[in-house]
Amino acid sequence: TLFGGGVSFDVPEGLEQGQPVAEKTAFNLYDDQKSIQDSLYTDHIDYLMFFKDSVRGLQPGAPLEFRGIRLGTVSKVPFFASKMRQVFNDDYRIPVLVRIEPERLKAQLGENADVGAHLTELLKRGLRASLKTGNLVTGALYVDLDFYPKEPPITGLREFDGYEIIPTVSSGLAQIQQRLVETLDKINNLPLNPMIEQATNTLSESQRTMRRLQTTLDNMNKITSSQSMQQLPADMQTTLRELNRSMQGFQPGSAAYNKMVADMQRLDQVLRELQPVLKTLNEKSNALVFEAKDKKDPEPKRAKQ
Repeated sequence: TLFGGGVSFDVPEGLEQGQPVAEKTAFNLYDDQKSIQDSLYTDHIDYLMFFKDSVRGLQPGAPLEFRGIRLGTVSKVPFFASKMRQVFNDDYRIPVLVRIEPERLKAQLGENADVGAHLTELLKRGLRASLKTGNLVTGALYVDLDFYPKEPPITGLREFDGYEIIPTVSSGLAQIQQRLVETLDKINNLPLNPMIEQATNTLSESQRTMRRLQTTLDNMNKITSSQSMQQLPADMQTTLRELNRSMQGFQPGSAAYNKMVADMQRLDQVLRELQPVLKTLNEKSNALVFEAKDKKDPEPKRAKQ
């Protein structure tokens, strides 16, 4: 019951009902029905994995899956064999022991399928293991098997202390974290101080330019708002009107125009009267001092006989 507790009996899925049990028969007590179901797979093949990522959240009993289909169970986290401490003394990867339970694959591979040989062939085709998040609230992890064709071929150890090794890759979250760290390292290596100083100098120069521009605008506002500047259009209009009146005074028919024409005519008459005098001066330069003698008209001569 919910308050007092109790023990429940049931027949696991996939098993037939047995015979009645005798008195004082011992039963194994499991935490839940899932644990009962997992205990049915007694036949298993052990494999060793080495993870570079953090295994926090990965517990023994966590599922080993292939694209959502459970293939086995995580056995030990971390797992250190007798010789492993000396061989991997400078290797900081975390060893994890898992087991693949062939009975889970009977429907897909058949009763007598060689799961080990089949898995070895899949490893050549890019099958790799990675850690995935099974529960975002608790942070529980599980081991996921999938194909990574871009991964390099397997090199190095294939087996250690009797356990075949399944290669691993970093999970998506770990890759994002690694790329983020690499990006931050690149940012840290950038010459930020010179860039900041240059930006500060540019900003200061811009501020000085803006202040000078503001001062110029203020001076222009003062000039345009001054009384003399306000009177300038009126003064210009007065000057233009006076110039127009002056130009109208020299139009044909006006007194000034007629006077100018009369003066020009008198000047022309005076010049005409001066022409004989100028001619005389041209012939005799001292004619203005000594009176010039009148020239007699030439007489025609008689022709010789």
